[in-house]
Amino acid sequence: MPRSNDHDLSLYDLTAPQFLADPSPVLNRMRNEGPLVRTCLPLFGELFLTTGDEAARSLLKDSRFSRDPAAAGGKPIQRYFWWMPPFIRPLMESMLAKDGDEHKRLRSLVDHAFSRHSIEDMRPELAVMADRLLDPLPTDVPVEIVRAYAAPLPLMAICALLGLPKADRPRVSRWISPISRPRGVLTLSRALPGLYRTVRYFRKLFEEVRTDPERVPAGLIRELTRVGADGDMLSENELLSMVFTLFAAGHVTTVHLISDAIVGLLDLPEPPSSIVSGPARLSLAVEEFMRFYTPVLMTKPHFATEDLDFESVPIKRGDRVSALLIGANYDPARFDRPEEMRLDRRPNAHLGFGHGLHVCLGMQLARIEAQVALERLFTRFPALRLADTHKAVTFSKQMGVRGFERLDLRLKP
Repeated sequence: MPRSNDHDLSLYDLTAPQFLADPSPVLNRMRNEGPLVRTCLPLFGELFLTTGDEAARSLLKDSRFSRDPAAAGGKPIQRYFWWMPPFIRPLMESMLAKDGDEHKRLRSLVDHAFSRHSIEDMRPELAVMADRLLDPLPTDVPVEIVRAYAAPLPLMAICALLGLPKADRPRVSRWISPISRPRGVLTLSRALPGLYRTVRYFRKLFEEVRTDPERVPAGLIRELTRVGADGDMLSENELLSMVFTLFAAGHVTTVHLISDAIVGLLDLPEPPSSIVSGPARLSLAVEEFMRFYTPVLMTKPHFATEDLDFESVPIKRGDRVSALLIGANYDPARFDRPEEMRLDRRPNAHLGFGHGLHVCLGMQLARIEAQVALERLFTRFPALRLADTHKAVTFSKQMGVRGFERLDLRLKP
């Protein structure tokens, strides 16, 4: 377990506005300490962080680490949430916390479902969603674009991907939205009524899919309820957990990727419309925004299942190590002048979506959502700019996230 009496504990504040505005100085100091640093972070406690690209990739492929604390001599993850009401406990069975054969089985079933559903075909529908959100926005007063546009669009997209009936999507989005912005136990407790309605809704929808699938729109839920090639299929609790995983993991990344990219485009010397009007340029730009900003800064902790040396650092069984994704994405051993945002960067082998067996399931959807969101916003409002209001740009205080809590814009056609 973490060794709080040791003298080599370094303190790094990954939520400080100075770090979020320019992470390079802190990341350089971390790399100078070595491939791993031991620190203490809010919510996470004491743990090791990788500092560069090579160590991050090694960690995410190393079978000596597990995402399940029980595999490293700790308590099963469900016991950490003993206080949760019974209806929400199945959500703790996320594939994100699985390893080995169990993860392989779940990932295989989900990958098959994704392969049967073309994400690229969703572009026209996503453009319609974006326009519907932009249509009512005023042009004579500042608009807080995260709440009005960057946050609701990904929720709508996931509802469409899952195949929820269109009439149900607004209320499901409203119920489930709090899980993407946790602030602690108090905030979670306030979100429980909406989560209860969401769980009840999906259990009813799963039953409809099983009894009369044609009554439910085509989408990922219908695909996930099919029997796999070897006769295996997801249980109802596994299916429920998978749906919540898509909402929680997919939403956080995409919301902040969109808002980060808006600021990135406004920082350019050339008009943003010249970037968003070319699909090839926009695709490259989104990859660079993902690298440069790294909306999700780090992975969940990985627990050492045995005493070992990792990157020449002694690690004890039960110690926690996280891959610092932004450290990998700013590693000069991987990227030329990583502190510069270069929208034509190629190749761009960033780790913004993770790496290895747990690479982000929804990364292709996130890419397309961001491309569509930016294209529609800057096409509709080519002269938009940051509003000169007090605290027009406010960083999110959520641990492990690099994005904006508030982003006020003046929308000018």
